Amino acid sequence: ETVRAWLARANAYGPQGDETYRSRLIYKLVHSYGWEDVHIDDARNVIGIRRGVGGGPTVVLNAHHDNVALWPKEQPIEAFVADGRVWCPAAGDDLMGVTQLLSVLRAMNAGNIKTKGDVWFVTFTGEEVGSPGAEQFVRANYPQNLDWRRGDILAQFHGGAGEGVSTGSEGYIHFSQLRVFVPLEYGRWRTDAVDALGPIITRVNQELRDSRSTRVGRETGGGPDMLQLNMPMVQGNAIHNGNSSEAWIRFDLRAATEERLERADSAIQRIAADVTHQMGPGFSYLYEVNMKLGAKGIDGWDRANNAAARMAAAASEALYGTRPIIDPSEGCGDCRRAYMGGMPAMSFRGTVVDYGDAGRFEVPLSRSHLSSQVRRKTSGHDVTESAEVVRIWAGIKQGLVFATAY
Repeated sequence: ETVRAWLARANAYGPQGDETYRSRLIYKLVHSYGWEDVHIDDARNVIGIRRGVGGGPTVVLNAHHDNVALWPKEQPIEAFVADGRVWCPAAGDDLMGVTQLLSVLRAMNAGNIKTKGDVWFVTFTGEEVGSPGAEQFVRANYPQNLDWRRGDILAQFHGGAGEGVSTGSEGYIHFSQLRVFVPLEYGRWRTDAVDALGPIITRVNQELRDSRSTRVGRETGGGPDMLQLNMPMVQGNAIHNGNSSEAWIRFDLRAATEERLERADSAIQRIAADVTHQMGPGFSYLYEVNMKLGAKGIDGWDRANNAAARMAAAASEALYGTRPIIDPSEGCGDCRRAYMGGMPAMSFRGTVVDYGDAGRFEVPLSRSHLSSQVRRKTSGHDVTESAEVVRIWAGIKQGLVFATAY
């Protein structure tokens, strides 16, 4: 039944900038679940409110229902299930999240669950183009209807879940570049600049990897030390069969604090200096931070240690026995936009695959699924996305436990 609902939402047209059809479908669904307090706002966000009995904070459960516009409005979509996956545009980003969101609402209704605070069920528009839906929502409701100082929180479904929560709605980013130079007097077939860049890349990955992959638990207090490292572009000589006198790599570094990024910059330069020195006389490097992005944060809000994050992490720990991750260094577009408007937000996170009584398993995404024989042209289009059906349950369960307990 849940998968059929997922497919129905997928078949409703909803690319960014023209989400009215999908907004109306979600509006009707929330109404059909027995809640009259639901409306579509000026940004085409759908907002349904499940009233509490009083005395508790408000939880806003949210997902975004737009997808990237890749074909005309008259082009129908035919979502289908094969190989244990749902195949359609926006299957996982973020129609899985929308389905998780509405499944929590249905579960609360079925169990006649009462909460002290209100629970809002909200689907945002425009996440793929800067999150104007989230911006409109925060402007309209913060701080008069929602205020994090009272404990109110935005919690987003974005497909995965089961391991903890991400709270870094607006962290710090350094875009930097490392250039390595080889002595010009070296012969055509002698040492190449890429020969120096290769060991640098290897060492950077090895020495910064532990920080990059650290899963920050609430008990460690190590949240601000989280570092994300990406090396998205490498280039040497564009001429075939020629020696490179220069090679370079770009870095995308993200962390909860600027100080953490500065330490990463220093580590990269230390490694570059060591390698070029070992290569011999004349080898050199230049490291530049091309752009810095980020915000100082919201005064009084601790991304690494707050009540909502601790509760969301505890929910995943109770369900799956995982270490309670609180990751303060990343967030989706809607979370960042809400944060910029003064309202903290967080995302359920993880890659837990829940097979019910069979226990907890982690299955890495496989490229083989994306080249499956069942990937076919449907209604004339072959641009699609797919998402494993079994990934949906962890988010539903974690979100349900969080919303009812917090």
